Amino acid sequence: MQWILSDHNCERHAQEIFYALQRLGYDVLIPMTLNIFPDVNLPYSARDETVWRLCQEKGYLLLTGNRRTVDEEDSLELTIRRLYTPTILPVLTIGDMNRVLHDRNYCERCAICLAEIVIELDALRGVTRLYLP
Repeated sequence: MQWILSDHNCERHAQEIFYALQRLGYDVLIPMTLNIFPDVNLPYSARDETVWRLCQEKGYLLLTGNRRTVDEEDSLELTIRRLYTPTILPVLTIGDMNRVLHDRNYCERCAICLAEIVIELDALRGVTRLYLP
């Protein structure tokens, strides 16, 4: 079972992608669970490093809409660079969040991309960021 942690800025988008996985039948073939911050006891105000470390420690894939921090020193990108190891899990970034909600085809492509990433996850360790689709 692969756990996906939706960043707070894209919870609805993540839900739509998971609905697409169900429509396409991938939910039966590839067991995944979608979680949001409260499910894993994270406050919505959690720092990027806190979120990233939790995902790495627990084996969660972080699905984000390009998490940004006002304080660039604490950005997700700098956190990944600073704490990189060859075995890290990639952060999954939705390429166009608006299209996920308004373009069913695009949303389904994101879902298929997510399924493919989960299938190939061991080979993708060490990759810092992947984009859906």
